[in-house]
Amino acid sequence: MIDLIAAFLTDLANADRSVHTQRAYATELRRLTAFHAGSITTITPTILRIFFAQHSHLKPASRARMHAALTRFFRWAEQHDLIPTNPMTRIESVRVETPLPRPRPRAEVEAVLAVIPASNRRDQLLFRLLLELGLRVREVLTLAVEDLSLERDNERLTVLGKGGKRRTLLLDDPKLVKRMKTYLQQTGIRHGLLFRAAKNGDGGPLRYQSIHERWATYCAAAGVICTLHQLRHTHASELVTDGVSLATVRKRLGHANIQTTLRYAEQADATSDAEIRHWRRKKS
Repeated sequence: MIDLIAAFLTDLANADRSVHTQRAYATELRRLTAFHAGSITTITPTILRIFFAQHSHLKPASRARMHAALTRFFRWAEQHDLIPTNPMTRIESVRVETPLPRPRPRAEVEAVLAVIPASNRRDQLLFRLLLELGLRVREVLTLAVEDLSLERDNERLTVLGKGGKRRTLLLDDPKLVKRMKTYLQQTGIRHGLLFRAAKNGDGGPLRYQSIHERWATYCAAAGVICTLHQLRHTHASELVTDGVSLATVRKRLGHANIQTTLRYAEQADATSDAEIRHWRRKKS
């Protein structure tokens, strides 16, 4: 079954599934091979129920990821005529409560950004982009100079989002545009990745984990508790609170489903209160 898993993961990579997805699925499938050493054709719903029962101590999100990985793998095996039927169709999915957004106050985030040394223009720009554009970490790490359009008064950048979908965002903050131009001028970067590793001067791609560690260091120095993904939550919540339409927020963040965007609206009580008061004044 190890060879089949390797072929499955290769197909995922060829389909441009994210590295994060590939890594997560590989981890869950290794759990399965450690549990069951037999052929894939010998795996029944009963065996899978025992497998899931042995991992019932895991959090719902972890068990849901495991369920998704195995479902995808057995569906792939069925499509390639490696098994007659997909045994995961007999296994109930794991119900996971959708977590509410956790934005941080702007002042706290600014306090963290303030501790980044002025000489480190890369980190200053990278983390500022995450905050001001609501980008995902992987989106900013894959940004290339070729993704920028710095035409005066129409500055934009194009990011590669989830599912390989590209979206173009307006660089609407003049200060952010100035930071970008200064960064390009001082680094001399003309093409390729916008943000690069400085270790040994090789200029290779930045690692996802490295960026998280650097942000954690800055947060500790500022005495603030804030994850990198909360920068995205903060940006989205600010947009909703300031009255930007959900359709625009959805496009800005690259949400596939409007229901994801609605979570931010549920948090923005001040916006809904203002709309109700405005409606009432019009009725009076």
